[in-house]
Amino acid sequence: MRRTAPAALAIVTAATALLAACATPADDQKVRTRPTEARPTEAQQTDPPPTTCTGPRAEKTAAPVEPALAHIDALTAERFAHVYTGLRVDDQAPALDLYRIPDAAFDRSVCRGIPSNVTIRLHATTTPRTELDALVQRISAEIPRWQGEFDLRTVAAAEEGHVEVGVDKPKVAEPLLRKAYGDLVKATYEEEAQLKRS
Repeated sequence: MRRTAPAALAIVTAATALLAACATPADDQKVRTRPTEARPTEAQQTDPPPTTCTGPRAEKTAAPVEPALAHIDALTAERFAHVYTGLRVDDQAPALDLYRIPDAAFDRSVCRGIPSNVTIRLHATTTPRTELDALVQRISAEIPRWQGEFDLRTVAAAEEGHVEVGVDKPKVAEPLLRKAYGDLVKATYEEEAQLKRS
């Protein structure tokens, strides 16, 4: 009697297992796969869509946004200065883009006082306006520090939650400014002011 060598037996066993794995499963044993979930794009990850709230619907009139502005100004001056960042008016909508550190109490208070036909878009930020204003003052006081490196022409807090510094050489200025003042600073090109002659 001939005996199968152990190595040959192992090969036969492995081949049998492979054929069984490749066989088509019966209908009641078909493999179910979960659909692949779409991954958010980089833009979606870094810039989520704003939350919105809209005032009562009414017949189209010259619905100004001034009452909404006054309402938000009162809230940020009295109770919510620590979360407010900035505000931009969209007269065409009409709408307001409100930038704030997310806060449920602030959002409820804002949305309860919206005039008719006015929409407020709530954008998330990480820095309050008080901190941005303090940074603007600090940079403005140290303008002479950068003479010889670049020409610093303007400094302003942006509604989105950063400080924009207008310079003649943004690529040179931004790394130096961020090293000195942190990542809230963004350098942009600003043309030199031209004196008008009469």
